[in-house]
Amino acid sequence: MDKKKVFVVLVSAFVIMICLTYQGTYSYFTATVEGTGNRENNESTGQTDTLENLILSEGSNVVSNAMIPGDSVTYRFTVQNPNNIDVCFNLLWSNTSNTFINQKDLVVKLEKSDGTVLVNNKQFPATNSGTTELLLGTSIKASTTETYTLTVTYLNTDEDQTADMDKSFSGTIIGELGECVRTATETILAKGETDELKYDDTADNNLRYIGANPNNYVSFNNELWRIIGVFNNIDDGTGKKETRIKIIRNDPYNTGIAWDSNNTNDWTQASLQKELNGTYLNSITSPYKEMIGNAKWNLGGTASYTTSSDGLASHWYTYERGTTVYNGRPTEWIGKIGLMYPSDYGYATSGGTTTNRGICLNTELRNWYSSSDCKNNDWLYDSSNYQWTITSRSSSSLNVFIVYSNGFVYDSNAYGSHAVSPALYLSSNVKITGGDGSEGNPFILSL
Repeated sequence: MDKKKVFVVLVSAFVIMICLTYQGTYSYFTATVEGTGNRENNESTGQTDTLENLILSEGSNVVSNAMIPGDSVTYRFTVQNPNNIDVCFNLLWSNTSNTFINQKDLVVKLEKSDGTVLVNNKQFPATNSGTTELLLGTSIKASTTETYTLTVTYLNTDEDQTADMDKSFSGTIIGELGECVRTATETILAKGETDELKYDDTADNNLRYIGANPNNYVSFNNELWRIIGVFNNIDDGTGKKETRIKIIRNDPYNTGIAWDSNNTNDWTQASLQKELNGTYLNSITSPYKEMIGNAKWNLGGTASYTTSSDGLASHWYTYERGTTVYNGRPTEWIGKIGLMYPSDYGYATSGGTTTNRGICLNTELRNWYSSSDCKNNDWLYDSSNYQWTITSRSSSSLNVFIVYSNGFVYDSNAYGSHAVSPALYLSSNVKITGGDGSEGNPFILSL
């Protein structure tokens, strides 16, 4: 980080004094904001000219003398970019002090004046003499001033919170010139293979999240979604192929809905497809709706999938992209909202101590009901619901594959009543501007 120089210091004397009385818990919140800066080249922009200081507005004290669990304190500040080029910067917590016992109860939110949430429900950092991330790589356009709102919330929980009486927190936020945030795709790919990210070794060599509960949570439409992975060669419907992220809603949209009310396994005409791309799509708010890109969804199926020679995750991946369908059914569909594939479920496992990932990927999905290591270490497994996939059985006019609640893949009549979790491909220009992917601090997306 030698090319990143501090450009502004936002001194936030966040001091909470919490006293428990018969009236409840009270706290006092103060904040001051000051701005300083240095001139420095911003190499990430490709510019070599010396940049003028970014200017942070001076803030005023913010005081809350009756803050109880459930209350929030906010203040606003501005950042001005006097340069004739866009600039990227980071905000870091420095020299924080936090004496809360239940530190998870103290969270922060940072948003822009247009409502874009940059940080949401992120835990206030623990005591630290160094620095911790608040926000990385956010940009500000040339010759503009942006307004930011910082909110600190003392969460109201079902637990006994009296242990935090007389506790306090404080910290300094340091601003520095930084590298511009990469696209969401680039951000995930940069992680490479880890314990929770593995390439699937298919012809497309997609990078997938694996395991019982990987850090793949993302805030989308003010809901929790999860990243299935980064997929190569995704056609946007015009023949243009890109590398794009596919996400799936964390909680089912509906736990009892037919794939097709007419009991026909043609996704292009299915009642579920029409609902997801009609009523449901219209319910997604801006700017999230603009983040969804059209994609060509493959509709290939199979009739044989019960043995080790035809039922592995790798076989399913090939079936899905093939042309084996019932009686001339379409093999492709261009649209925005779809469902997971059987192969998505198969490749999401990390395996366990007895049956590792390699063995799981060499075990037919039809037989995963007897392999607890495979299904229980697969974040797409749902022991409470039968889950629809988008893939149909080619030997039938009405059967569609589902993931059963005991962990194996088999088929069901299209008019069956099962759970559905919408899935979609993000547009290639979507960025990750905050969060670490954990459930409590999901990735934040922006355009």
